[in-house]
Amino acid sequence: MKASTSRLGRVVALFGAAALSTVGLVGIAAPAQAAPLGTLTLNPASGSATAAPAFTSVTTSSACPAGYGQNVGLRVGPAGSATGGLLGVALGAGGYDTAPVTFSGGQISRSLAQGLAVTAVANGDYDVYVECFGVSSGKHPDRFQTTITVNNGNWQVKGVVQPATPTTTTLAVSPAGSVQQGTDVTLTATVAPTAAAGSVEFRRGAVAVGTAPVVNGTASITINTLAAGFNSLTAVFTPTVAADFQPSTSAPVSVQVTVPGGLGAEQEITADVAPGAFSLGVAGGAVALSGGLVGGTATGALNKATVTDLRGTNGGWNLTGQVENFTGPAGASIPANQLGWTPSATKVGQGSGSVAAGAPANPGAGLGDARTLCSAAQGGSAGVFECGAGLTLGIPDTAVPGSYTATLTLTLV
Repeated sequence: MKASTSRLGRVVALFGAAALSTVGLVGIAAPAQAAPLGTLTLNPASGSATAAPAFTSVTTSSACPAGYGQNVGLRVGPAGSATGGLLGVALGAGGYDTAPVTFSGGQISRSLAQGLAVTAVANGDYDVYVECFGVSSGKHPDRFQTTITVNNGNWQVKGVVQPATPTTTTLAVSPAGSVQQGTDVTLTATVAPTAAAGSVEFRRGAVAVGTAPVVNGTASITINTLAAGFNSLTAVFTPTVAADFQPSTSAPVSVQVTVPGGLGAEQEITADVAPGAFSLGVAGGAVALSGGLVGGTATGALNKATVTDLRGTNGGWNLTGQVENFTGPAGASIPANQLGWTPSATKVGQGSGSVAAGAPANPGAGLGDARTLCSAAQGGSAGVFECGAGLTLGIPDTAVPGSYTATLTLTLV
C-alpha cells in the first residue's frame, strides 16, 4: 500500500475474506493542545440523578501521570466547567500513578444532585471526572472525564443509546382446534413484559382481521368471519415508543373452520426447508483517516460490514472488532487502545429480526480489546443488516511523525 504524500493523509486497507482491515496514519504534524488524560468507565451507564450513590464503580482508562499519584478525587460538574462537587471521599493512599484507579463501595456516597448541590438536576450535559494530585506537583492540569446527559431527572452516558427492551407475544385462540363457520372465536395476545405499551394486530396469514390495544399485558378481539378451511393466525405487537420496547410476533396458531353439512377431505403436504446463509461481508478495500496532529486525533469511517443471518435458527449473533498496535517509522508505535469508534447499525434486507449498535469506545479505552460493533439478540436475529462506525485515533503527544499502520479484525459469532 502506497502512503499518501499529504501531511494530513490517512490510509486504511482491508485484507482477507472481508475480515481484516489495515489502518494507516501518515504525516503527523506538530502538537495542537493538551487532551484529557483519558476516559472513565461508569457502572451503571445510566440511572436516576437523585439516586445515591450515583455509581456502583468508576474506573479511569489508565493510571495518573507519573508524579501525580498521591491523591485522586471523583467529581461532577457542568460540561466544560473547571469546578465541580465531590461524589464521595478523596482517595489518599498513593500509588495511583501505577495502575488505573477505581472508586467503589463507600468511596462513592453521593448522588449527582448532592454533588452538584441542587435538589433537581437541570437537563443538559455534565462531566464526571477524576483529578490526580502529587505531593509536590499539586493538581495535574488535565483530568480523566466522561460526559453524561441528564433528561427529566435521569442520566446516561452521552452518545450511548440504551437498547429497546425485547418483548415476546403469544397467541391463544378460544375455542381451539376446529369450529363451525360463523362461530365466535376469541383471539387473545399476551405481551411480555407487561409494562410494554402498544397495540396488537391479529392476522390471518398476511391479512389483518382486527387490532386491539395492549392493557396490562394482553390484547383481545372476537371475530366470526374466519373462512372455511385452515386459518393460520398470528398476533403482531407494535410498541407505542419504538425506543422503549421491541416489536414481536407470536407463533402461528391454526384453526380449522368447517361448513355445517359439508363434506371434507384432507391431504398432508410436506415441504423440506434448507438453512440459508450466515455470512459477513465488507464493502470496499480501503479506509482513510485524516486530520492527524501529534497530540490530536485522526478520524475516518469503517467500511460498512453486512451480516446475513438466514439460518432459520434465530439464534442471535455478535460482530466484534479488535485492532493491534499501530507501527510507525523506526519502530515507533501507537497503542491499539488509542483507536476508538462510534458504531451504527441498521436493517437493510429481508428478515424479521432487529440489530443493535455496540457501545462507543473512546481513544484511550478503545479497540485494543474486542469491542462489539453490532449484535442481534436470540429470538430476533434473522435478516440482513449493515453495521459501520466512525473511527477516531488518539495520537499521543510523544508520537514520532510519519506513517502508522495496524490491522483491525472483525469477528462474527
